Amino acid sequence: MGWLADTDILSERARKRPDPRGLAWLEANAANIYTSSHAIGEIQAGIAFLSDGAKKRALQLWLNRLMDAMEGRVLTFNTSVAAVWGRQEAEFGRKGCPMPMPAASLPRRPAATTSPSSLATWPTTRGLG
Repeated sequence: MGWLADTDILSERARKRPDPRGLAWLEANAANIYTSSHAIGEIQAGIAFLSDGAKKRALQLWLNRLMDAMEGRVLTFNTSVAAVWGRQEAEFGRKGCPMPMPAASLPRRPAATTSPSSLATWPTTRGLG
């Protein structure tokens, strides 16, 4: 089974004080973690927002290594995902619960389910997809 990791999950290793449960989960699932091009963009935007300095350089190096390590496991927002998102947006909108972002449609693609989004659930969550 693959896991679709969002920004908060991917960033755990780059935190000043990473949660040991998060690090353990990332290590145990490393080969099965996918992400979206949207999540990579969010991380890059956060790094670009920082003032020039050692922290910004270190985070950029970390992101570059992450992108290299995840080659082939970064799902893109393409026309297939856009069509799924459009159907989901209508379905959820009718229920009064609009989709938060188009990348939420990615888990409906084969090979990935959403990863735990909260440290409190990392030890027990098996996926939401």
